[in-house]
Amino acid sequence: MQRPAPPKREKKAPNHERWVISYADLLTLLLALFVVLYASSTRNKLKMAEEAASLTKAFHGTPVALVSQNTAGRGIMPHQTAAAPTPKPATTPPPKPAELPKDDSHLPKALSHQMESEILALQNVEKQLQAVLQPLTAKNQVSMKSEPLTLTIQLNDSVLFPSGQAILLPEAQALLNNVADSVSKLPTPFNIVIQGYTDDQPIDTAEFPSNWSLSAERAATVVELFAGKSIDGNRLSAQGFAEFAPIASNATPDGRAQNRRVAIVIHAPEPP
Repeated sequence: MQRPAPPKREKKAPNHERWVISYADLLTLLLALFVVLYASSTRNKLKMAEEAASLTKAFHGTPVALVSQNTAGRGIMPHQTAAAPTPKPATTPPPKPAELPKDDSHLPKALSHQMESEILALQNVEKQLQAVLQPLTAKNQVSMKSEPLTLTIQLNDSVLFPSGQAILLPEAQALLNNVADSVSKLPTPFNIVIQGYTDDQPIDTAEFPSNWSLSAERAATVVELFAGKSIDGNRLSAQGFAEFAPIASNATPDGRAQNRRVAIVIHAPEPP
């Protein structure tokens, strides 16, 4: 008995649009590639901006007697939240002129040149002040601390003022005149902040009812002298910290003498 023949399978017509699937896959891969490239490019720009900001912060540093977060601007008595570290006398030679960090390839050329110029100008002033203040530095009555774009000069109050007063001694006027002559040679954008400090011994006189008023008045006295030497007032500011930023213990006479001081902080402007 003959078996029936199996039914014939119908041949499917060829699909001439399969290429669309491959084309869509290709477009998807290209889109993913461009998204990854764009994301990588954006991340690199952000990284470069962060590096530039960190270099700028490293250039300026934190001045030895400045408040880390000062919301009082150019006021007389901003709030001090922590004690300032003890400054060391400048016994080491200044860095080489216009010495920049090794990794400055990401900084714009204009900003790099500006920093080099400001560093060189500040170093020239530092050399002049070292010669002017050397006798007092040898007696530990004056100390200097330099950073790439900041120079801090601290003077014991005995060099400048009689005890409990804010009137400059005659020899102090001559000394500060020499300092002002050197500082006035700095470019206009440089700022000069004068800071007054006292020990923790209370004062209550008709002229100064508190250490706040004494420290602020002493700072203002130095500012007025600098302004009289044709230094633009827009570059000057005075700050009083009273006894709230000691650099030594107030438990000893020597420590209290160190805490009674005036600081002259010179720093370059923040770059754009």
